[in-house]
Amino acid sequence: MGPEVLYLDASIAVVSKPAMLMVEPDRFGNPNLQDWAEKEFGGITWAVHRLDRPTSGLVVLARKKYSCTHLMRQFEMRTVKKRYKLKSHIELPEGTWNWEDFLKKDHLNFKSIIVSKDEGKRASLRGERIDSNSAEVELFTGRYHQIRAQASHRGYPILGDVFYGGNAWDNEGVALHASYLSFHHPKTNEELNFDSETNRF
Repeated sequence: MGPEVLYLDASIAVVSKPAMLMVEPDRFGNPNLQDWAEKEFGGITWAVHRLDRPTSGLVVLARKKYSCTHLMRQFEMRTVKKRYKLKSHIELPEGTWNWEDFLKKDHLNFKSIIVSKDEGKRASLRGERIDSNSAEVELFTGRYHQIRAQASHRGYPILGDVFYGGNAWDNEGVALHASYLSFHHPKTNEELNFDSETNRF
């Protein structure tokens, strides 16, 4: 299954990315969302934020230079709202929970590790349990592999995420889906809200 287009105009596109599709081109020429969008819509597109390759869900793409600048500023100012759905093979904590850590990117092993305040960058999220093994998570920072690393550190690795200690499963990617995205349109300044469901878990 390819990307699903939820919104398209001359300035931006909002799509739901399937798991295992990269967002940006890499040096190996792997299939990616940015190239797909340029072929699908025509013109140049810019990915102003990323989702991990094994994660599915919502991504906003800029179709104009001013859109790219405006959207990147919103991400930098942390006014963009992002929520994710996840599933673990371990029973999750009840109610609502806040996780605060400091993360450092391990460039050699391509993963994030929890470190002291002096060594890393602050990583913050809030989670709310949906059922015993599923939760909705709101990100307040956007660190590399943040949800995957923080969940694994607390003993709740994401299903399919064997890289961080999760159990293998039969589906592609990991049981993490970017399910909600809210931002202001770069031209009209209208607040746009998008929801995306997944049938992977």
